[in-house]
Amino acid sequence: MAQERGASFRADAATLDAPTASSSSSTYASEAARRTLFTEDFVPELTVPVEAEVQGKVPSWLHGSFVRNGPGTFRGMKHLFDGYAMLAKFAFENGTVKVSHRYVQTEAYKAFRQTGQMQFPEFGTQVSPLKSLWLTFLGLTGIGLGSTDNSSVNVVPTPDGKQLVCMSEPVIAAYRMDMDLNTLGPLKYEDKVKGILTTAHPTLLPDGSMINLTSGIGSNYTVFRHDGSTNVREEIAQVPLCNPPTPSWIHDFPVTENYAVLPETPVFLNLKAAIFGGADYVIFDWKPELRTVLHLVNLKTGAVTQFDAPPYFTFHYINSFETADGSSLCFDFSNFETPDFINGLMLDNLRGNKLPVAASPLVRVTVPLDGSSTSATLQPLMKDDSYIFSELPRVNPHYKGKEYRYAYSVSAKLPASFSNALAKFDVKEGTAKQWHEAGCSPLEPIMVPRPGAKDEDDGVVLSVVAGADGKSFVLVLDAKSFEEVARARLPHGIPYGFHGSFVNAV
Repeated sequence: MAQERGASFRADAATLDAPTASSSSSTYASEAARRTLFTEDFVPELTVPVEAEVQGKVPSWLHGSFVRNGPGTFRGMKHLFDGYAMLAKFAFENGTVKVSHRYVQTEAYKAFRQTGQMQFPEFGTQVSPLKSLWLTFLGLTGIGLGSTDNSSVNVVPTPDGKQLVCMSEPVIAAYRMDMDLNTLGPLKYEDKVKGILTTAHPTLLPDGSMINLTSGIGSNYTVFRHDGSTNVREEIAQVPLCNPPTPSWIHDFPVTENYAVLPETPVFLNLKAAIFGGADYVIFDWKPELRTVLHLVNLKTGAVTQFDAPPYFTFHYINSFETADGSSLCFDFSNFETPDFINGLMLDNLRGNKLPVAASPLVRVTVPLDGSSTSATLQPLMKDDSYIFSELPRVNPHYKGKEYRYAYSVSAKLPASFSNALAKFDVKEGTAKQWHEAGCSPLEPIMVPRPGAKDEDDGVVLSVVAGADGKSFVLVLDAKSFEEVARARLPHGIPYGFHGSFVNAV
């Protein structure tokens, strides 16, 4: 049955059929939406906030800024992960929404604007091999940057809520911003923690500190703690590479109050491809015969225990928690059978709807903490294992690292070549709800709990949506019913974005 605009519907995995040649194309994002998301133009900065046109009613308790990081342009680039960072801010106050956006003034971005050419290789777009080798030499000698400092993946507030830190996977790609989106400069660490790569997904612990890790070519993984108020990181543990000299690609990792799980899945950086291109999966090799090694790091003692697990590939972990009896640690994620989805994110594929969206069913890995086994188990979370797509997952921030019931992510109403829906998953019942509007493509949802809420899903879900007309709007969904309560329409479109944060007004 056709859905009304913005309507939500309840579905289990079985209702999400795989695309067929005879399927209607009405579920695909419109051409105008795709032009907005994957633009080659430089989106102009909006330094003076513009008030959006609100339809419906934004809850009066929603007071703060939804800040999102992502590319502001894809000019001359080949992959979704390549664009230069632009922060977009949506300020909520008394039912109004004002938007502003500015580029992060990284060296990679400034060099491109000055010369008109890329001076540093990005994820899927190389510069000349000679230039790449020269950059590597400069980085190793400390004379200059050894890689791009394009800070386009995530943005998190400082502990006092007065500044922002945007980040990507190179350690040097961390920049401080003020709340008006002015670039204050790179975040330079003053410690002895080694590693040139990190994750753009630090986990905030109840004590206000953050857990993250670094890795490097031929070196260890290092798990560290950082309280955010200084530029000094505290080393917790070092873990040797299982497949030296190249590390596994760890984009995100599970963390609970007492443990971090360093997941060494069998997707490894290909050094030759990083300079010359040509790997099966952009710059990575896939070696499923090596299975997965889970390194369980005790955050209090630094002790490390290894567990065997099946090979899997994922970008993001939904949540992780220790069971009430202390016998197990569980973590959930969307499981891609292979890293093929990385290739599907080449811009040529996305702009032309050339490939069907990849299957990524939700699964749970259980790691025994009681010494009963050295193997972890993997089980599906939904009622069956039918085709379903989920990515960019978020939970109620008060339940991060704790046992939980609800998760929110981008999803797909099929057929689709990319995300065209939002989903709310009930991991206890194994069911899902979707929001979908024809021609649109929503970005990562953020769950903002209502002040004083007692129910886990009492709050709103926010997402920036590329509309069918190419203009963007901020969607406000009731987190419990997953139905639209408001949208704030912008007079222009904003390109694709990865991750963001909601910063309560101070």
